[in-house]
Formats: sequence, C-alpha cells, structure tokens
Amino acid sequence: MSQPELVLVTGASGYVGSHVVRAFLEAGYRVRGSARGGKIATLREYFKDQPNFEAVQIDDIGAPDLDLTAALDGVSAIAHVACPLGGRSLPAEGLRSAVEGSQNVLKQAVKAGIYKVVLTSTSATTLDPDQKRAFAGGIICDKDWGKTSMEDVLKEGNTSIYTYSAYKTLSEQAAWKFAEEHPELDLATLNPPFIYGDPIPELLGPKNYQALSSNMLIYQLFLGPPGRPLPPQIPPYWVSIYDVARAHVLALHLPKLAAGADVRDKRFIVASPTHLLWSDAVKVLLKERPALKERLPSVEDVPPLPGPVATLETTRAAEVLGLKAYRDRDETLLETVDALLRVEAAWNAAS
Repeated sequence: MSQPELVLVTGASGYVGSHVVRAFLEAGYRVRGSARGGKIATLREYFKDQPNFEAVQIDDIGAPDLDLTAALDGVSAIAHVACPLGGRSLPAEGLRSAVEGSQNVLKQAVKAGIYKVVLTSTSATTLDPDQKRAFAGGIICDKDWGKTSMEDVLKEGNTSIYTYSAYKTLSEQAAWKFAEEHPELDLATLNPPFIYGDPIPELLGPKNYQALSSNMLIYQLFLGPPGRPLPPQIPPYWVSIYDVARAHVLALHLPKLAAGADVRDKRFIVASPTHLLWSDAVKVLLKERPALKERLPSVEDVPPLPGPVATLETTRAAEVLGLKAYRDRDETLLETVDALLRVEAAWNAAS
C-alpha cells in the first residue's frame, strides 16, 4: 500500500501553521512541518501522537544561502505559511524575510520538481496598508491590490498592521511574478482577513503577547480596567482559523489552470460574510461571559465608523475553491476568548 502524499508546511509552530498542519493530517496527508530551532522540540512534543508528522528545522527561511534540499525530499506539495509579524523585527529585516522567504520556497520547489504550492497571504493585500479603503464602501475582490513600496515599509511610525500588510503585499506580488515566469508552477494564494480561534496554548511558550497573533485583538477587549473606551475599530473583517486551515486543503486539491489562463485566478479571499465590531463583541461577552464584566470596556457613546464598510467579495472562494460555509461569528468569538483565558491562566501559573 502506497504512503500518503507528503506536504511541507512552513511556519508549522505558528498560530496559522499549526492549524494547517492538523488540517492536512486530518485529511490523510503526511506532513513535514518547519520551525526555527527554538521551537522544534515543542512542535514535536505537540504532534507526538501523530505518526504522519515530522519536524524539520529552518531557522531563517529568507536567508540567501538557504538550502531546502533535505526539507523538500519526498515532498509533493508545499503550504508556505511562515511570515514575520509586523513589530517583531526591524522593518528591513522583516521585509527581507517575507519577500525572500517566499522566493526561496518557490525557486527551490521548482528546482526540486515540486509545482503545487499554496501561499498564505492576507486580504490586506487587496487594500493599501493604511486600510482606509475598508471604510469607503463598495466591493473589494481578489483582483484588487493595495499600493505600497519598500520605501513605505521602512518609514518610521508605521503601525504593526501597516507593516505586516506591506510585507504581505510585496511578498505576494513577487510570488505571482515568479509564477508568471514559471508556468510549470501551480500556485494558489489564500487571502484571509483577521484570523480568530484557538491559539493552541501548548505551542505558545512563555508569556508573549505577540505570539497571540491576531487573537491579541480579541484579548485586548478584556485586558484592562472596566468602563474604558473601546479600542480603535479596525476593519471588521474576520475568519475562523478552522476555515483558513480547511481552505489550505481545498486549495491543494484544485486542478492546474489551463494553459494561457491568468495565474492569479487562484487567488482567493477567504472571509466570513459577517463583521465583528468591537462594540458587538463586548455585548456578546457581557451576555455570554458575565464573569468578564469587570474587565470589559464601555459600549456607551461608541464613536461612528470612519465610513461604510466595504464588502469583501468571496464568490470565487465559494465557487472555485469550494469554501461555501463559514464558522459562526459569536461561537468563534467565545471559543477564542475561552482559549485566551486558558492561555492567561497558564502564563500566570508559570510566573
């Protein structure tokens, strides 16, 4: 009996990467997950009961002398999830890691004869990094692109969301350019907005708010004195981590595009049709998690939104990718909050 296909998942110890690993394992694949040296032991321990999982150390996926020969041995497809978060490193270093990391994966994949690649991007690449377009009404689709440059990334005073969006935009644009130049490559990108869900406490390690990734946006709702003002409202787009992980498996199943087709036809916005406003989130928590009342901000005198929320168009994700249903908003919120409370308890116990 032949073995299942082997998929390489980069960034496997991270929030999204760990869920992508599990989704592929549950779909019957063998998975080789990459992580930095400091995370390898934790990653192996977490997946120790999964005989179809193995871990490989990749310390800097954007390194110019990186050799992925061993990591790609026997691999039939790649899910490239790894990307630095804005604020974790100097902008120039983060940009290099994001852009060169994707280029390293794509170049060495093609060299090794591996042509099926799924790249984890973000819906923020359809907007300028300042995200203002999100509050200008209209429709945003997977043919849209934000405008940014390396000079923009390196400017002082950028928020972490701005920097991350710029990283992802430049990285994804470079990936599609490479795909155009290498028609043998079968590239798909998934473009989710803010991703919420179980952060997997076992993989987080010591107290580190940045490790919570986009879940930190939920945590900030109950991380302060009662009655304070709501945090500034970001674009209220969201998606469950489980839907994102499932989308990676679906993307790998897609057939190659016909010759002459636009390679970007495999670019998919993956987003819930509902919105998550902070005022609505707090109201849900007041009702469903009343024990948090003394930690929640006020929902009185909520400032108006900057403008009408634009619609993220997900028709192609439904019709082509097959992602037709999404997790419930309130259930995802409560699931995320409960997981964050477990993380908080573990951190407090450790300190």
